[in-house]
Amino acid sequence: MPANPLHFLAIAPLHFRRPEAFDVTALLYSSILVDLELLFSFLTGQPMIHGIWHSYLYVLTVYPVVLSLIVYTMEARFKKTIIRIHRFFRLYPEKVRYPLKTIYFNCLVGGASHIFFDMWVHETSPYILFPLYKGNPFWIGEWSIIVHALVALLSICGLVLWRRQALLHKESIPFNASSNMPSTAQR
Repeated sequence: MPANPLHFLAIAPLHFRRPEAFDVTALLYSSILVDLELLFSFLTGQPMIHGIWHSYLYVLTVYPVVLSLIVYTMEARFKKTIIRIHRFFRLYPEKVRYPLKTIYFNCLVGGASHIFFDMWVHETSPYILFPLYKGNPFWIGEWSIIVHALVALLSICGLVLWRRQALLHKESIPFNASSNMPSTAQR
């Protein structure tokens, strides 16, 4: 299984290439929150196998609807907090609040990409094609190293684009030396 943060970093290039179409907040949450199911299993002492949350049925129906509403509300109510978090992580999206339709699409992409990366590397994912098929017909065993390498390359690309965007932003905005913030004329 790709490490949880890599699920986001592997699709982060979408945001850095098309920031007007890809909401970094929606992509982040939708690509990693599917694994809350595994955290719950761990905390309750149950076996850590992928359940119904790791199915295309779930990530293409319930998951994006609920998560879209949560992200949309967060972006509307906590805009200043989200901006501070983005600045802390050197993310400088063109905007913080996206239309609900864009957030929904991003949640579909994030959830589906999570399942797509996981389906090749987990033998114990019985719900990938639920209710059509019980089990994981996509598991490729030792060949899953290819998927891990692909996720690693996409993640490196995401990190490079993230760093490049931070450097470009730093060069384009003059800073007020006394407050360590962009000057008010440039905000």
